[in-house]
Amino acid sequence: MIVQRQMSVLEEELEEFRLALKQYVESASTRTGCLHVSIQTLSSESRFIVYEFWENSSAWNSHLQMNYSKTFQRSNVDFLETPELMTTMLVPGNCHIFLHNA
Repeated sequence: MIVQRQMSVLEEELEEFRLALKQYVESASTRTGCLHVSIQTLSSESRFIVYEFWENSSAWNSHLQMNYSKTFQRSNVDFLETPELMTTMLVPGNCHIFLHNA
């Protein structure tokens, strides 16, 4: 499963957001079922796209219930200009082998 999260951060909250994002990525990356997490910053430096690759939807749903994930979601209410845009896509089972070995 691939999850894409787009976030536009308030200028005055950038430093706090980056710290929260770093903690989130560190926690998510160690979670069973997480294959990879990647962050892309867009032009203005206040727009972020986070790509998360999960073994399956069960691993993703379990991750959403964890305290670190809930904390990050709550903090985004204060950090973001607009609500986060999240899209998910299921991929065929054998694609995770490529991602896991990349």
